[in-house]
Amino acid sequence: MELEAIIEHNGDEKYIFAHVVEGEKEKYVLVSLPYDYHDSIARAFVGSLSHNSHMDVLGGGILTMNHQNKTIKTYGTSGSFGNPPINLVRDVLEEKFPDYAVDARVTGYIRG
Repeated sequence: MELEAIIEHNGDEKYIFAHVVEGEKEKYVLVSLPYDYHDSIARAFVGSLSHNSHMDVLGGGILTMNHQNKTIKTYGTSGSFGNPPINLVRDVLEEKFPDYAVDARVTGYIRG
């Protein structure tokens, strides 16, 4: 299955992890955009998909991206969508950012 990461920030923002089906094609997508709420990220991303697509949000959390130090850290959980499948989150980040140190975790922290 295809893996995709859309991260539009440097620093600390929320992210969602989703399973997307577009016709015959399936993929896991990590999306981190500068929005205050996980459901806002989901709405923005689903609006970018084609009309024949289906998306299931599997969870979310907070992602810290540091391009200077080449590190990515995830933590927390989503009050709207719950815990993400952290092993898949780690797989996506390690595949899409091979030169970065990845620390992918789920914690009980929820940022309002």
